[in-house]
Amino acid sequence: MSLENPLKLSKENNLNYQGLLSLVEASENTLSILIAVCDDRRLRDKIIEACEKELLPNIASYHTRLDQNEPSLRAAIYKIVQSEEFKKNQKHTLLTITGAEDLLFIRNNDEKSQQEKFFGYLQWTREGLREFPYPIVLWVTNQILVNLSRKAPDFWSWRKGVFHFIPEPSLTPVFPPDNRVISDDYLKEDYSDSLSLEDLEELIISTENKRGKHDPNLVTLYNRLGDVYFNRIRSGEAVNFPDEKEKALRCYYQALDISREIGDRQGEGNSLNNLGIIYNYLAKYQEAIEHHQQSLAIFKEIGDRYSEASSYNNLGNAYSSLGQYQQAIEHHQQSLAITREVGDGKGEASSYNNLGNAYSSLGQYQQAIEYYQESLAITREVGDSKGEGSSYIGLGNAYYSLGQYQQAIEYYQQSLAIKREIGDRKGEASSYGNLGNVYDSLGQYEQAIEYYQQSLAITREIGDRNGEANTWFNLGLSLKNLQRNEEAKESFLNARQLYQDMRLNKNVEDCDNEINALVSEN
Repeated sequence: MSLENPLKLSKENNLNYQGLLSLVEASENTLSILIAVCDDRRLRDKIIEACEKELLPNIASYHTRLDQNEPSLRAAIYKIVQSEEFKKNQKHTLLTITGAEDLLFIRNNDEKSQQEKFFGYLQWTREGLREFPYPIVLWVTNQILVNLSRKAPDFWSWRKGVFHFIPEPSLTPVFPPDNRVISDDYLKEDYSDSLSLEDLEELIISTENKRGKHDPNLVTLYNRLGDVYFNRIRSGEAVNFPDEKEKALRCYYQALDISREIGDRQGEGNSLNNLGIIYNYLAKYQEAIEHHQQSLAIFKEIGDRYSEASSYNNLGNAYSSLGQYQQAIEHHQQSLAITREVGDGKGEASSYNNLGNAYSSLGQYQQAIEYYQESLAITREVGDSKGEGSSYIGLGNAYYSLGQYQQAIEYYQQSLAIKREIGDRKGEASSYGNLGNVYDSLGQYEQAIEYYQQSLAITREIGDRNGEANTWFNLGLSLKNLQRNEEAKESFLNARQLYQDMRLNKNVEDCDNEINALVSEN
């Protein structure tokens, strides 16, 4: 696998491109369903072309389109494998399927729409694909993606990976035709591009057995496995926090060791960056800074401006965590300058948002608001809904700190609407929690309790133990203000148990203080 970025993709797109290549190479003689998501046809075609070139001469690539009238994935694959050219092939094989982007959602009279036929075929296709022991890349649009799990759950359960590619500034996005009806479910679900723990561990073992323990693909696979463990930790889903923390670190260090042994500077920089992020989360800020400064040096050396900007941003976040806000601001400004230079709108918006956070921490809320507004304008322009939601939260927090609660409520409500729209359940729960905080500050405790309960329902549903614990604690405070002491005590006890399970001792102490205060009142 080539370690270069021949398309000069953005960092996010390049990571997904390299991940896609790694899984294709690791899936030799194995059925592996890979879903690539892109709304820009030109970008998609360039990625397919680059992928096929990079896989040569070891992997032969075959590309076909779905039949619009009978859009069966199995039939499209069968058309490839029955060709004379394919029968003569003796190499490891990749099958690429496009055409889903042209399937209409509109019904013609009482007939099923083309998309309905497509999902119907997919739902009953899984077993029929067993006869094709190849990696299969199915290209879809975001609109198709959000319906896959509902309308073809059997097929969806077999996916080995989902890879999202966002429009590049240098290319013109091509959006769905005007006559296409977007379903009401558009972007209502959160789809992770990470594989399951079991799939990743299986792929790592398979790759090590087939290609040895220094195969370049292992850098990507170990980094992704580390990401899965880290995401479980951050979301509160980790069953054993210390164990999964060590596993995440071990995976990132394993990726780092391999990348250094094979001279993969990009992989080395990415691994160091991942270690910096997890150390920052674990409040080991000096370790975070050391790893980010190492990654920064590598990205400068290899000329990866996108990743260089990311390292500056991450360093800024680490300095903010240490309370060194002026240094944080300097690093975010350096990140901002690079993102402007390379035309990375999403990165530019993130830099503005982080500058807003730093100035908020300094108590300079008007300056923070200006940066949040800059971030908001860009996220709207580039269509980054998730970033737009983060900008609204920043604005809400700033106005909340200024005591301008009605404006804070407006921004939190706008954030909530976006989180619902894009299916960000964790973000939705956070927005409910923020609204609860404002109403608590207004002394409207009943309203605050309602929002906390809505937040609580979601955090429990999605298994976000950290979010659930925080919500129980805040709910306890509002109940305490209403002198509903028994209910408040129960809330603090629930929060305490969760904090204790996650080894968050400072939070456990806060709960004990609140519980003891309630007991002393009685």
